[in-house]
Amino acid sequence: MRPLFLFVSLFAFTASAADFVVRPAPAWTERVDADTRVSPARENVRWGIYDILNDHQVSVEEETSYFRTVRKVLSPSGVQNAAELALDFDPSFEQLVLHDVTIVRGAIRVDALAPDDIRVIEKEDDAENRIYDGERTALIFLKDVRPGDVIDYSWSIEGANPLLGGRYTDEYDLSSGVPAARIRHRLLWPEGHPLQWRGANPKVENGAYVWEARDVPPLDVEDGIPTWFEPWRSVQVTEFTSWAEVAQWADAMFVLDARSQNEVRALAEQFRATHQSRDAQITAAIRFVQDDIRYLGIEMGRNSHEPHQPWETLEARWGDCKDKTLLLVALLRELGVTAYPALVSTRLQHRLAEKLPSPFLFDHVIAQVIDGGRTYWVDGTISDQGGTLATIDTPGDGSALIVRATTTALTKIAATSHASMHVEQTYTARDYTQPTQLEVRTTYTGWNADEMRASLASMSLDDYADERINALAIDQPKIEADGLPVIRDDRTRNVLVVTEKYRIRELWKDGHWSWYPRVLESHLTRPNTMIRKMPLAFAHPLHVQQTVAFHLAEEADVEKTSSVTESPAFRYQSSVDSNGRTVTVRQSLRSRRGDIAAKDVADHLTKLNAIWSEIGFRLAPAGAQPVVTASATSAQWGLGAFVVAMFVGLCVLLARKKAPEPAAVTTVAFAPGEAPVSALTVARAEEIDAHLATRACSCGARTYTNADLQRARYAERDLTIVTRHCGACGREQSVYFTAA
Repeated sequence: MRPLFLFVSLFAFTASAADFVVRPAPAWTERVDADTRVSPARENVRWGIYDILNDHQVSVEEETSYFRTVRKVLSPSGVQNAAELALDFDPSFEQLVLHDVTIVRGAIRVDALAPDDIRVIEKEDDAENRIYDGERTALIFLKDVRPGDVIDYSWSIEGANPLLGGRYTDEYDLSSGVPAARIRHRLLWPEGHPLQWRGANPKVENGAYVWEARDVPPLDVEDGIPTWFEPWRSVQVTEFTSWAEVAQWADAMFVLDARSQNEVRALAEQFRATHQSRDAQITAAIRFVQDDIRYLGIEMGRNSHEPHQPWETLEARWGDCKDKTLLLVALLRELGVTAYPALVSTRLQHRLAEKLPSPFLFDHVIAQVIDGGRTYWVDGTISDQGGTLATIDTPGDGSALIVRATTTALTKIAATSHASMHVEQTYTARDYTQPTQLEVRTTYTGWNADEMRASLASMSLDDYADERINALAIDQPKIEADGLPVIRDDRTRNVLVVTEKYRIRELWKDGHWSWYPRVLESHLTRPNTMIRKMPLAFAHPLHVQQTVAFHLAEEADVEKTSSVTESPAFRYQSSVDSNGRTVTVRQSLRSRRGDIAAKDVADHLTKLNAIWSEIGFRLAPAGAQPVVTASATSAQWGLGAFVVAMFVGLCVLLARKKAPEPAAVTTVAFAPGEAPVSALTVARAEEIDAHLATRACSCGARTYTNADLQRARYAERDLTIVTRHCGACGREQSVYFTAA
């Protein structure tokens, strides 16, 4: 409820007396005592700030919310963070009222409110997502703030959202990003009006409800939590008594006017005239809304929750989720299909049912479509989606509130997914001197095809080709394209296939080459916080397969192996096979759920370790003539998280003889420090430097740049990994150490 300090880009400055007024606090507010002499230990504060008081008071009858913050700054960084006050308001129905701004320095109190110096800017936090809500921010830049000062300021927001029809709903924070001595919420509620709350019970003081928390520690949010998980304490209050009331509130806004009815009817007739079958007409309507109406949200005033009329959307050729959904529902109804808008929470998802009824819980609108006795869910904001009504992927939003007058409860969304991604890489080596041929064939289905189709639509084929060859060059720098990628898109079946061809020079120059399933490994990341108190998110739905076939110059006798690693969140499967001159490695990862409970994270990471220990493979044909025998480097894993790449060597020994015989296969013995299993034991940091000084790159150079130090744990041992790049050829080298 209170504004946190933040850094704001100074743009779109406006200064108008109508933006805010200055006057004393309302008479109904209580002035709470705040001890400005408090001296918290610096090591117990965050960002150099300690909040003495965060006070929030609401008068429902006055339609006014009052705020007061008393904040102590304890360091130069605290001054930097706290001396810029940012107060947000919506000018379409709210008036910002400033009461006072005071700097307290010991026994001296200085009035720091200078109205002429206040700047009001357009906020537009969601502009990058093409959403414009018209909110503004009043910026107050305080002068002469010093460490040890206390900033005491208060303000009010007058006005209530007219769309609520006088009803009240909100959520109060009882947590804070910085330590707080006292957080307080006071609600003056009209006698006799129903009110529900959840999260904490209030005290009743002087006829008002009061929720309070004292000595609040700073909130620590672990990385990688699921969107639905709420680590903060809060109290939800609402005047809505049921989901039926919320549905009736929404139903009154999703009503077509006469002009929209006429224009939608005419558009539906066009679809009937140009598409013979009913299924084709339905598909055409869905794709028209998804593709021909661009996504843009002008969510100012009433349109923060009320959709624009379809005639406005058709005229502008843009709309946000509620605009596009209302248009889609109207079109489908004209085509004889039962359809309703459906409010969803992309954040809370299946946890929505644990909340009290409130319109403000929803952040997205999709369509519920009922046809032939079956229920489908369509998101009008997904451009370039493939499939038909019966086959498109269902949004995984958990549950929905159907916008119709007869709705009494939330409806569970039975998500269906046809998503998969299958990468097939085929390497063909006629001998070990000529360039190796590589063909990459990637098949996308379901939402993976939707995502890829949208990505391809945003770039030229040349740009895509450059992106792909640079991604492959990570493992094979001397790669050359053999023509542009070929893209085949069956949008009706929602299957998109990309075929690429390359030549790779000197692939076997070092006498061996290591292969890693880069696509699959990007989903096997681990969090920064591994000893957890909070659940861990896992991508879901997910089905990734990566197959590599090596067509070698001579026959290879490779031991056939297979393994399966399973957890409640995923199933990983791997196999190695050979047939004559061909060695084939198949790996797949399929998710089972989208989160791991905190108590199960340790087991989850143990299962990931089992996968990491076998995910990469090394080929070392005896027919290749090595210049220098080099160690395989570790892999850098995706999404910015470092994960140690531990791989089992697959050594294909191909002996050149007059009467060739299948070669035996042995496991490569890693050199000291080359992999986690052969980590070097050191007692002091100086020993690490000594070992690194003796290691040359496979190109012969001994000059390295961009050294990076990482920590990891493998086989009950703590590892230190030094990753660096050759100053001559740029090749990456990683060396593994463990403490004595």
